[in-house]
Amino acid sequence: MRHALRKHQLDSDPGWIGPKYQTGFQQLSNYGERRAVIQQARNRGSVPPDVVVQLRRAIKAGALQVRQAEVAEAFLLDSGAIQLVLADHSTPLESDCVVLATGFAPQRPGGRWLDAAVAALELPVAPCGYPIVDATLRWTDGLYVMGPLAELEIGPVARNITGARQAAERIVQATAERMAQSCFYRAMGGRAV
Repeated sequence: MRHALRKHQLDSDPGWIGPKYQTGFQQLSNYGERRAVIQQARNRGSVPPDVVVQLRRAIKAGALQVRQAEVAEAFLLDSGAIQLVLADHSTPLESDCVVLATGFAPQRPGGRWLDAAVAALELPVAPCGYPIVDATLRWTDGLYVMGPLAELEIGPVARNITGARQAAERIVQATAERMAQSCFYRAMGGRAV
């Protein structure tokens, strides 16, 4: 691992779940400021306290070896083992199994296909490349986002279960209202009311 264990119960302060921090965040109109708040609020590279206890027990029992270093290269050996060459030039590690817990990439997900969609549909994005959406998480007519793509509107919790729930509530409400308006419009014989 790159750094010592960082222990946090959640990936951001629980105040982000409700209005404690969300109210101020929603009042920020500058997307650069929103991005800075999101980056500051995240407990990056952390694990819950119960996992720290389990890891320490496994280390003490000799069932797990932990090295604090950056992996420079990895090789599959003829024996089928995996060799990790570390950036600190210490003795390479060999194992028959490697588990990667890399966390979230700091850039917008979606890669080239989303870049092409942004260009073709002229979708609005902030300087950081993330979507500029309305309060209902609508990026354009008929296109709603959630997860990392909604974080400039939802905030630091956008990537976790709490954020998924908040996003789903917004999208369901918006699409239900839109459907109700459409049905009412058709029921009125297409007349504006």
